[in-house]
Amino acid sequence: MIPNKAKYLPGPLLKYAPIYIFPFICYWLTSCAPTVVELAETDPEAVIARKSELLTGKSVSEEARTALINAYNNLGNIALKTNDFDKAKKQFNESLLLDNKNKQAKYGLAMIEGHLLFKKGNKSALWDSMEQFGKASYYDPDNGEPHYWMGRAYEKKDDGDFELIIEAYEKALNLTLPEALKQDAHKRLAAVKKQQKIYEEFWK
Repeated sequence: MIPNKAKYLPGPLLKYAPIYIFPFICYWLTSCAPTVVELAETDPEAVIARKSELLTGKSVSEEARTALINAYNNLGNIALKTNDFDKAKKQFNESLLLDNKNKQAKYGLAMIEGHLLFKKGNKSALWDSMEQFGKASYYDPDNGEPHYWMGRAYEKKDDGDFELIIEAYEKALNLTLPEALKQDAHKRLAAVKKQQKIYEEFWK
């Protein structure tokens, strides 16, 4: 004979279970939800969409302000990596409106100007591009990309400036550098050193 399972159900407990479980679920969801600062890294567009809400009130929290700055900088960096300089510039400028001393935004703007001048290609523009890449390295001294692009600018201006080209690429390789640029810097450095050796042997 199959027992009647209804007899064994804890009726009173089931009746009031939602009262106890619901607050627990709410607490769990709240505690697991990402903070606005974390969202600035994972979903920067979502943070920017809440800009009016985050900046509302007489006293804006430092967390909200930091989140917005990071969100704009993250979007700027994404655009910069894809050479979308107009979009990148807009994002970095928005960041500077919230913090006019923000080094990450200033780094991004200096790199943008450096790339645009490098693209022009004439000697005057190349000198100016190196100045901008130099500014970028000041704002982010651990980043090797500005030095890599200085090396490229020296090569484009005069591939006979062996010492300056070598110095720029060696500095780049001693700092943080994306893998693709690191490989290219190694190739270019080896090629320049080979050219230098040929030149020196020729004039002995």
